[in-house]
Amino acid sequence: MMDPFFSEFDRVAASGTWVTPLVALLGAFVFGQVLAWTYERTYSGLSYSRGFSHTLVLVCISASILVIAMQHSLLAGLGLFGVLSMIRFRSDLKTPRDLVFVMGSACVGVACGVGAILEGFLGTAVYSTVAIYLYLGPFGSRTRFDGVLRFQLDSEADAEPEITRLMRLHCRRRHLLSTADLPDGQQREHVYQVKFFAERDREDLLEALRRDLGAVETRLMLQDATSEY
Repeated sequence: MMDPFFSEFDRVAASGTWVTPLVALLGAFVFGQVLAWTYERTYSGLSYSRGFSHTLVLVCISASILVIAMQHSLLAGLGLFGVLSMIRFRSDLKTPRDLVFVMGSACVGVACGVGAILEGFLGTAVYSTVAIYLYLGPFGSRTRFDGVLRFQLDSEADAEPEITRLMRLHCRRRHLLSTADLPDGQQREHVYQVKFFAERDREDLLEALRRDLGAVETRLMLQDATSEY
């Protein structure tokens, strides 16, 4: 005898009623990314958080799950507000992303509580997939350079043409931050922001600077694209 749950699941799958909530969730995912991209592009402060861009996408999906569940029962909305009120006053959540995960869990729980099992299943699947995608992918990152390159050359040498050639050979993008003569007057320090074509270009560029230009004190300080500041 087939389990009643699987019988109901087969009936819903055959009826095609799962298409509408799935489209709604995918629409929330796409539109949430547009809003997050707009936020990232228009942000002008000094403490940009990649996690907040992720939060905007997940909030959009959470709200979609809640509304879909509320189509089954208005008690879903009241239940969610009650859950979030308890969490708000009894827990210390450090980041918006923590809060939105709580919200997502509460939405799915409320959906299951009012009998919207299909919506809860689709919501959990889409929510988890999007969260993993945001975590593993580059979405929301403002990192335009891999790091900062510093090296010192003889101050009397005309090395600019060769520096430009090596940079074009190994770097997709470069930006000169500063050049300054050192106190001894014999060396000049060059500081660049650089974006490499491939990881192997890091060592190749450092080696070429030492070999072709006699650069000393060559240092490459890499930036962690996943860090929050």
